Amino acid sequence: MKLSDKDIKILSGVSQVAAVFTLIVAVTMILGLIQLKVVNPLDSPSLALIKEQYDRDPSEKNIAEEVRAMDLLARRAYFSSRWQVETGSYLLIAGALIFVLTRRLIAGSEKPEPAFASEKPDIISQKKKYRVYLISAATIITVIAIISSFVLRGSLPETGVKIREAGQNTKEVKNAGTDALMAGSTNFPFFRGEGSRGIAGGTGYPVEWNGNDGKNIKWKIPVPGHGKNSPVIWGNKLFLTGIRAGTLEVYCIDKIKGEIIWTASASDFPGASKEIPDSDPEAGMAVPTAAVNGEVVCAIFGNGNLVCFDFDGKRLWAKNIGVPKSAYGYAASLLIYDKILIVQYDSDAKIAIKGFDLSSGDQKWETPRTGRPVWASPVLASLDGQTQVIINGNPNVSSYDPETGAELWSQPGLSGDVAPSPAVNSRFVYVVTDYAKLMALKPGKTGSEVWSDNTFTPDASSPVANDQFLFLTTGAGDAACYNAEKGDTLWSHVFDNPFYASPIICDDKLWMLDRSGIMYVASASGKFTLLAESPLGESSDSSPAFSDGRIYLRGKDNLYCIAKD
Repeated sequence: MKLSDKDIKILSGVSQVAAVFTLIVAVTMILGLIQLKVVNPLDSPSLALIKEQYDRDPSEKNIAEEVRAMDLLARRAYFSSRWQVETGSYLLIAGALIFVLTRRLIAGSEKPEPAFASEKPDIISQKKKYRVYLISAATIITVIAIISSFVLRGSLPETGVKIREAGQNTKEVKNAGTDALMAGSTNFPFFRGEGSRGIAGGTGYPVEWNGNDGKNIKWKIPVPGHGKNSPVIWGNKLFLTGIRAGTLEVYCIDKIKGEIIWTASASDFPGASKEIPDSDPEAGMAVPTAAVNGEVVCAIFGNGNLVCFDFDGKRLWAKNIGVPKSAYGYAASLLIYDKILIVQYDSDAKIAIKGFDLSSGDQKWETPRTGRPVWASPVLASLDGQTQVIINGNPNVSSYDPETGAELWSQPGLSGDVAPSPAVNSRFVYVVTDYAKLMALKPGKTGSEVWSDNTFTPDASSPVANDQFLFLTTGAGDAACYNAEKGDTLWSHVFDNPFYASPIICDDKLWMLDRSGIMYVASASGKFTLLAESPLGESSDSSPAFSDGRIYLRGKDNLYCIAKD
């Protein structure tokens, strides 16, 4: 194709702009990659110092707010840098393609340069060599930048690789990902801990105890009402819920002394439902775990009664949000994000996610969901630099903005009776249910299934993940460990009894409580190493809580505090 002089001039200008653009991006990319590889914004000494101060005094609200603000800035800086690196990769390719394409079009149509009488042949030859050297150098720099961007960005530092625990020097946490960054050593605010993700903070927890002979049992008290929910903790106060003689109750317990500080009713407010909807015979009305944030404790029950109390037991507000009727009853635990209480509402008649103002109880937003009701609980995760609420639904796994309730993305997930809650790390979302499969999903609107397996599938217990491993326990008594990125089964072990309680990662250990009340403690690694097995002395389906070197377990009838003698 012959081009006119004007066309050649335009294409030549475009190629020169593309060349300069590509070269600038390439150099910037190489420098950015080196900087991000060496300097991780999340390792800021200032952030580590303020977190250490917060761990020493979690009740100090000003420090807590400062931690949140600094952590948010660090995360934004980190993910902004990663975005620049990843976007730069594609800009480089685009610039290089435009340059090559325009030079290709010009080739063959460009007239040879006339040699002026004053120029000697060797001078013309030197000019041509100079052009070749310049283009070659620019090409080499571009190729190096492109290769580096795709090869090195996979090994960039992940969020939360280093944290500072209370009473410790800053050290690398072997198996910690994004979750451990936010898991404090004192507070255990939701079902499965911070964000409901199954990661607990702190060290020095006992691995051996015996509820029968009292070994390492600090105290043991009867729980007045029946319930399958798990303990939540803020400071020195622990909270449970139950039903006693038809009355729904919230219990506040001194975690140090083992004494009930106050009991509050969730059945006696105007508009409260008195209905006892059908549910699984073993489950009952008090399956959902409460949520706490240092100022209030919120609880929901199987008939839709939703209540909020301050730490002295004064009811701040209460309402019934509709009786959720389904095959096994209502089970979704609560979350608190900033000043919003998040409720996953599942009923045969309606499924939705709702946000309530924490101070007034007014509904701020409601987002309908599609599909069938499930018995899983929502999870808070930080993915792609944004805090998200993840729901393991049927048939979709969905993500929502906790501030507005807007759906961020939704992907095909599981079918059947979905009860396990999601697991998350800094890269993937993991969902599973019995008689279906375990799936690893890349989050986002353009995300997809990364890997799946149907060998081990829990029916009630939720999986837990960090950036290296995913662990799960099943209703058949299996425990298994997967490579979190590739899905390879690294180990599996069969125990004598089934698991309903969810496993927790804490202190580089995996804590697995079976239905008979035996806690199996293993190394949270890719090799199965059983460290201890400790009997509670009674059955348990509730997940453990960890705080300040003590473990809190709810048995069928009693609450236990386990600490080193």
